[in-house]
Amino acid sequence: MLVSAPVDLALGERAPDCVFLSEADREVRLSDLWFEAPLVLVFLRHFG
Repeated sequence: MLVSAPVDLALGERAPDCVFLSEADREVRLSDLWFEAPLVLVFLRHFG
């Protein structure tokens, strides 16, 4: 798991490029996703 210091972003600022794990446990780079189209990143919390 990759962890970095929190970054404060203002509305409309670009997110820093980072790597996340997909639902299939594959590494996905944020810049690869927004290369072709705008991107919305949503975080969901699962309690259970």
